[in-house]
Amino acid sequence: MKNNLKSKNQKSNFFNFDNNQINNSCKLAVFKGWNKSLLIKISFSGSGIIDNNFIKSNFPSIVNKEKLFIITSGKSKFKSKNKLFNLKKFDAISIFSDNQSYSFECKKNNQIFIVSSERFKKRKNKSIYFNFKESIKPIDIWGGQCISSPYSGIDLNIVMFDLKKDFRFDDQGHKNEQITWVISGSMNFYSNKSKKKLTNQNGIDIGSSHKHGGVSNGAIGFDAFFPKRNEKQYKHKVKMIKF
Repeated sequence: MKNNLKSKNQKSNFFNFDNNQINNSCKLAVFKGWNKSLLIKISFSGSGIIDNNFIKSNFPSIVNKEKLFIITSGKSKFKSKNKLFNLKKFDAISIFSDNQSYSFECKKNNQIFIVSSERFKKRKNKSIYFNFKESIKPIDIWGGQCISSPYSGIDLNIVMFDLKKDFRFDDQGHKNEQITWVISGSMNFYSNKSKKKLTNQNGIDIGSSHKHGGVSNGAIGFDAFFPKRNEKQYKHKVKMIKF
């Protein structure tokens, strides 16, 4: 994907995960970022299925494009023509083709995030399975105050972070859009002139070249970048299964 930032609205924006009930057992929250990024949060209060037809029907702009499904709580079963995985917390599956049948059979208290972008090219790559904790050797930053587990895909990269309590961090900014969200704990975050507490109910879409950072109260979460970052620290070996 070209490093192409076309949007005129490149401001920092805090957002809430406002859940919409799509059936008796499933809630859906969708956030669209300033560089055509897409973050989807799906929470289950009962059994349900997410499959290729769900993507085709609800998110046609990312059909046959790179999509990363991240399990952040509960258990589910992934089925495709070639593989079956019993998924647990921090498991992730990258899917490109929605023409082939696949499904996530989800159970009560399951939570899945889907990360993608309308700007991605359509591709025919194989699907990928890995676990953010078990498949990626963590990077210990600042004496264990920040544990980083970066995944670099074809068109996107995502970093899972584990920030210790009272860890303070500051970034001078970058042109890439960055979406940051927390799945447990919290942190007091700022971007440009905006400040807010990040919890598992909200996130931040960081504007182009905006300074950002904050203080952790003990937090685990993710950073997603659009387009992907090419610096060395974002290119990390991942033990993955392709299928």
